[in-house]
Amino acid sequence: MKFKNLLLLVFLLGGLVINAQVRATVSSRTYDLETVKLTVDGFVFTLNADGSISDFNAPDLNGKLEYYDNQVFDKVKYGKLKSIGGIKIDYWDDSAFNTDKAGKLKSIGNIAVDYWEDSAFTREKAGKVRKIGNLTIDYWPNDVIDNSRLGKLKTIGDISIDYGTKDVIDQSKFQKLTKFGPVRLEYSDDRFIDKNRYGLLKSINGNSEKISVSVL
Repeated sequence: MKFKNLLLLVFLLGGLVINAQVRATVSSRTYDLETVKLTVDGFVFTLNADGSISDFNAPDLNGKLEYYDNQVFDKVKYGKLKSIGGIKIDYWDDSAFNTDKAGKLKSIGNIAVDYWEDSAFTREKAGKVRKIGNLTIDYWPNDVIDNSRLGKLKTIGDISIDYGTKDVIDQSKFQKLTKFGPVRLEYSDDRFIDKNRYGLLKSINGNSEKISVSVL
């Protein structure tokens, strides 16, 4: 009995590790964040740097595909994927209260997706993904001193994200990804001895099975 309980515990812990995987990619040209793949309840979502979802998938997502086919009642959903097998997919309707969400992914099965609404305090976030399931996503707000990070991804759950800001002396990492959770990215700042490599990515440290950053 104890051995069975141990196996169950190992299985549950293994599931938690897999569910927590986060994979980020940065551009090899600009070193800015491009996409983040998030695993939520078995589904892998691709979150773009602009706060939109470009795709989703799951290893066991099989079955017949259905589409929204009523041009009158479906409107903004018309022609979009309605279900895969037994998994239903829904999108936000167009209304006076949902203008920033209209037509965007609302749910996949039991996973709800929500977006930031436009207000005087969230102008730079309006229409961007705010939550996927229980995972909260936030973006850099307005900064009167330095707006070089304005609207960029700031947090994904408990993962904090940062970028190089304005520096009159050293511009080697300006607007480039410098931190993604435990992962740190360093850039060459030698203007004299190795000036041909100035601003190029020098190292990535902190990658793990749980959270990683790669350059594409």
